[in-house]
Amino acid sequence: MAEDENIFKDHLIAIGKLNYARGKRPDVDCIMCAVRDDNPTVTSLKIYTEDLLFICLNLYPYNPGHLMVIPMRHVEDFQDLTDDERNRLFEVVIMCQNMLQELFHPTGFNVGYNQGKYSGASIKHIHVHVVPRYNSELGFIDIVGKTKIILESIDDVKNKILPKISQFIKHEKTKS
Repeated sequence: MAEDENIFKDHLIAIGKLNYARGKRPDVDCIMCAVRDDNPTVTSLKIYTEDLLFICLNLYPYNPGHLMVIPMRHVEDFQDLTDDERNRLFEVVIMCQNMLQELFHPTGFNVGYNQGKYSGASIKHIHVHVVPRYNSELGFIDIVGKTKIILESIDDVKNKILPKISQFIKHEKTKS
């Protein structure tokens, strides 16, 4: 694509995330541990907790329903997860996809994690992103307005998920 054909000529600034991107973050050792511990200095969008993991909405979502599945234990490398933690993490990711499919009707998902500073990870505590995706994401407003509009607030998304989460996330005590 030639330079003059680039439809996104200006940088898009997510105002809510600007300070975070510039390094102005809560003064905690680990943001995920602070969310886990209900630290009042951080915004918590936690929607589910069990012995091995918790789930929260992403404060800066790519789409409504963007979830993160996070081990309870502070772990910085997937290789350091126990078998039970790793298995449960991915069981719950699938359960999250099933729930998001029913509630938001996406046409696909991005499921992934970034591990290490140079992979794009801004948080050392391992977490898995579950992002609903849609075939209509690049539409008229995206192109003409050179921006993306998220039509549901985080509170609306949370209120949609909370009454349904226990139907999808089934918890059995671990064997260990």
